[in-house]
Amino acid sequence: MSLNETVSAERVHIGFFGLRNAGKSSLVNAVTNQDLSLVSPVKGTTTDPVTKAMEILPLGPVLITDTPGIDDEGELGSMRAGRAKKALPRRTSPCSFVAFSSRYRAMIKI
Repeated sequence: MSLNETVSAERVHIGFFGLRNAGKSSLVNAVTNQDLSLVSPVKGTTTDPVTKAMEILPLGPVLITDTPGIDDEGELGSMRAGRAKKALPRRTSPCSFVAFSSRYRAMIKI
């Protein structure tokens, strides 16, 4: 099966989760080598999960997901944070999640 024929369910899922303005979208843009996610100093810029199917060697076909900050505030912020949580895959195949601490700008694998 070629890269373009690999269905999302059979790809390794890599999700970026963390606080607002922690650098998730900047890292996704660097990993994909594209301006996939909008980046700004304004908290809450990412309003919905952004997903990109691609190939990363040696992993092969992957699905990369950038998410809104999980600490978003207010009624609208709560809805955005809820969408971030819904981006978690509901299956048992291998997944990678990367979380960020905006205080330390540290990458932590979960």
